[in-house]
Parts: sequence; structure tokens; C-alpha cells
Amino acid sequence: MPRVASPAVWSGCPTITVRERSGTNIQLVPGEACCTAGLSSGFVLAQLPDGGVVVSVESAGRGEVSTEHELVTHIWGAYDQIRAEAYPTGISVKMIKDARDQWNLTS
Repeated sequence: MPRVASPAVWSGCPTITVRERSGTNIQLVPGEACCTAGLSSGFVLAQLPDGGVVVSVESAGRGEVSTEHELVTHIWGAYDQIRAEAYPTGISVKMIKDARDQWNLTS
């Protein structure tokens, strides 16, 4: 089984509880996936009521919120690649639960 995280991270596994309560999708991305190369920051894409899209990108030292077409297009492309290479939600959740259960047996 691929390494998901350290036992300290998943102790009690609050991520699974959040997912089950809120309907949030969780998808793990294999560490060797090409889509993560050069991706060292987090981002959020949001669709506005008027149909526009805004992106928030966090990087070392600063964050940026923009509706600039070129940046939004770039981030959508990164998001699409990540989703394409991620494990499906059901498999991701099973991997997390299996890792949690394995660590609970050994701790």
C-alpha cells in the first residue's frame, strides 16, 4: 500500500469524519504523478454568481486573488490534470481508512 501520511496525521482520522458529514470529496494523488511536478502551492477556484471565475493562489511569502483569464486558465488546467491522475474518491477513502486501521493496530 502506498504511504498516505504518518500515524500522527491520521490519528482519529478527522478527514474521514468531515467527508462523511459534509459530502466533501477526497481524492489522493499518487506521489509519482506528473501533475504535481512544480506544484508547490495551494489554490482555490470559485465560480461567481455572474458566471465569472476567481482564483486564489497561495505561494511562499504571498497570496494572490485574481480573475485574470490567463491565470484562471492556467490553474484550471492544473486542477484538471490533478483530478485526472487522482485516485477515485472511494479508493482514496479506502486507502486512508486502511492506513488508519493498520496504524491503529501497530500503535
